[in-house]
Amino acid sequence: MGGDHAPHSTLEGARLALAAHEDLHLLLVGDETRLKSLAIHYGLRGDLATRMEIVHAPTVVSMDDKATCILKDKKDSSIRIAAQLVRDGRADGIVSMGHTGAAMVASKMILGTLPGVDRPCLAMAMPSKKGSPTILLDVGANVDSKPEHIAQFAIMGALYAEEVLGIDHPKIGILNVGEEDGKGTDTTKNASLVLKQLDLNFCGNAEGRDIWNGNFDVIACDGFVGNVVLKSSEALAEGVFYGLRDAISQSWISMLGGLLVRPAMRKFLKRMDYEEYGGAPLLGVKGVSIIGHGRSNGRAVANAVRAALRGCEHHVVERIQDSLAALLPQSTAN
Repeated sequence: MGGDHAPHSTLEGARLALAAHEDLHLLLVGDETRLKSLAIHYGLRGDLATRMEIVHAPTVVSMDDKATCILKDKKDSSIRIAAQLVRDGRADGIVSMGHTGAAMVASKMILGTLPGVDRPCLAMAMPSKKGSPTILLDVGANVDSKPEHIAQFAIMGALYAEEVLGIDHPKIGILNVGEEDGKGTDTTKNASLVLKQLDLNFCGNAEGRDIWNGNFDVIACDGFVGNVVLKSSEALAEGVFYGLRDAISQSWISMLGGLLVRPAMRKFLKRMDYEEYGGAPLLGVKGVSIIGHGRSNGRAVANAVRAALRGCEHHVVERIQDSLAALLPQSTAN
């Protein structure tokens, strides 16, 4: 029920996801009366309808609500009930396009965190010129990370890159203002020291340009920094698109050239489009949790469901837990 275009975009996304994945079963959590009246309109009928179920949730967390409202005032909200379905084993993963803070609170407090994880983190696949994405994390779950937190982000990001994206032995870096070891804050320096002691392919400091040039597969940072990078990147991509469109429309010659490069531009914009990735996985919780963009349309919702499906199929939660236990045995034992 969350998101700027809910429940319309989520129902459209549900139809696209069910049509694309024959073994998928969806639980649609929200206002039962409203969802039933709209489901048929969005093509959720016939065989597709046999693989979906509406779970009633009378309230919705609005963007004006505090993230913690689901713990007391809105225990019957759609995001909390969805998290409870995962916790109770009725669902394997949760996908939300609504209130990001509430989705994180629900995932952390209802599902719980994995042993050894101090702070769950949001991971985002950023496009690079090499074709394969760069995993940037954290992109907003934590705004005051300690060195050990950033090290854990790197571990979880490496596992996600390897298992879900198929990147063998991913190269890991810490986002910094320079590639030299002496650069950065005490937090980034100490995080580097932690990672150097672990059995990982840690390659040192990564600069901002490394997010896009593909020199690293995983780049870890504080959530404050990561969120600024993510939001500014989205705005830049939109600015480039509209700037080119306006420039092309200035003359008939440029319009003719625009027709010739249109296929290449569409391919490029597809790589830059957040809708292609669907959402950001919240890593470090006891269940697959995908948090999507509030502006998501049906295609973005379907791709978020696909991301959740991949996380389940590759047993990402279990693999992260096993890796943390192997790399940080003392931490996971506490």
